[in-house]
Amino acid sequence: MAKQVKSVGELDRISSLPDHILCHILSFLPIKDAVRTSVVSTRWRYLFASMPTLDFQYCLSKTYPRPVAENFKNFVDRLLFFPNPVTLECFRLNESSSQDDDYLRLYGWICAALWRGVKEIDIRYEILPMVLPTFLFTSHSLVTLKLNIYDDYYHYDMKVPCKVCLPNLKTLHLKNIRFPDGDSIHRLISGCLALEDLDMYLPELPNNINKLNIHSLSLKRLALDFLNLMNDFLIDFSYTFVINAPNLVYFEYAGCLAEGYDLSSMNSLEEADVTVYQLEDEPSYDVNLESGATATATATIPNLLQGICNVKSLNLTIVQPETLIRMPLEPVLVFHELIELKLEILDDYCSCQGSWVIQFLCCAPNLETLHMDLPVPRRGLKPLPDEVPPCLLFHLKKIKIRYFERNEDMFEMISYFLNHASVLEVLMIGIDQDKELNLSSVMKLLGLPKNSKRCRVVAF
Repeated sequence: MAKQVKSVGELDRISSLPDHILCHILSFLPIKDAVRTSVVSTRWRYLFASMPTLDFQYCLSKTYPRPVAENFKNFVDRLLFFPNPVTLECFRLNESSSQDDDYLRLYGWICAALWRGVKEIDIRYEILPMVLPTFLFTSHSLVTLKLNIYDDYYHYDMKVPCKVCLPNLKTLHLKNIRFPDGDSIHRLISGCLALEDLDMYLPELPNNINKLNIHSLSLKRLALDFLNLMNDFLIDFSYTFVINAPNLVYFEYAGCLAEGYDLSSMNSLEEADVTVYQLEDEPSYDVNLESGATATATATIPNLLQGICNVKSLNLTIVQPETLIRMPLEPVLVFHELIELKLEILDDYCSCQGSWVIQFLCCAPNLETLHMDLPVPRRGLKPLPDEVPPCLLFHLKKIKIRYFERNEDMFEMISYFLNHASVLEVLMIGIDQDKELNLSSVMKLLGLPKNSKRCRVVAF
């Protein structure tokens, strides 16, 4: 009897909570489970309809029978247009149905969410076509907007109106969204006065673009992914990339080299992740250029890196580097603030990558941590330079080589680091799973002379 009374007491305490708290609790449940609470009592019957978060992820699939899909859409209609609606914190939808009128349904849902003062809209969509209401671009309530078109062959053409005013929007993520021109991108970003997080995956560049301009004084995180452009050989990369974001803290860029980069001084930059490709038919850098001559497209990589020279942590990936790593980096490029560097070269043909790594380290005089993934070229590595980077002599404490290839070139590079790294504390080397070969390699590595008495060699 005592247990029964205790149980009733617990139910009373839950039921005594105000409706807005109960709705907040329900918003953490999957929408189907939240709706099931309507059978608890009369009070709970329509409580779920006042939830501040409406999350319809994975609720609708192409595999569902048409009547089931139609019932779900009618349910969403009733929920969004429920009488006396509360302000929405979040409207999230992941839909992969393909009914002919679904885009009209989605248009109405977005309008209803905006009318209810929604703060976050997160839509993953696989329906043709897609239409966004114009007043989405003048919403004063929106704080987060995420649009993801995840159809492999269809990309949404975003028509940006002449007037864009999103004064409270802080997060903008766009994936597989096309823009008709460069001005549309600039107009959209400039209209987000409080924007802090911008993430864009562009499947195509606007036609006849000569400048891609991103200007935001409030921006703290910027991620740009143009890797899909590599699949379109008709793309013209002769455009200039202009970024004016002086308060940027994180910068991520992936794509083929543009004709030029104009990046403002990013004094607040702490972390950058850069992946650059060099297409085989792009013009390469001529190492024999005389002073004052005009460099070709490949020379823009120092120009790109110069814009982020104040970064503290850099993850640099170079794909097809044969021509990319021929251009001189010094004296233009110096990373005075760089403490951690992750360097990856995805090519096993380039024989000068080892000397380029040393050259790059000369540009980072205060580097403390170095992570490398360098496949040994089939033609072997060219001899390493006699010059010793200052960071090796005075600051570098940790080196991690993710994959170790047992050949003389790799041993030579490791020996170079051990001979010159005066304050090195640990050298971590990834070894394959062959125990017999592992043992011989580890023994040889342990026998290499070390300049630092505190250095430990660790195999993993």
